[in-house]
Amino acid sequence: MLRAFVLTIGIAACAGAIVVALAVPHVWFAALELGIFGLLVIAGTLFERRYRFRTHAAGPQWQTTGERFQDPVTGKLTEVRFNPVTGERAYITLD
Repeated sequence: MLRAFVLTIGIAACAGAIVVALAVPHVWFAALELGIFGLLVIAGTLFERRYRFRTHAAGPQWQTTGERFQDPVTGKLTEVRFNPVTGERAYITLD
């Protein structure tokens, strides 16, 4: 829901930049700034890395960090694992 809202803002900014550039040509620089802002919002939203719990972080490359905590959302015990090759962290539910 939030992602769709942010994408809508980015698309609206790009569309507004086009309208301003065509309607008032002597303020093209403001339209350019608005367009760049819209493109950055769209690109940032589409290419963001998402936080996800993993259940397949097993194998010799994954090391336990010794961190364990109770997930506040699910209430389950969670362990943190680390892949030194990629720098990726994985959160594994133990319950």
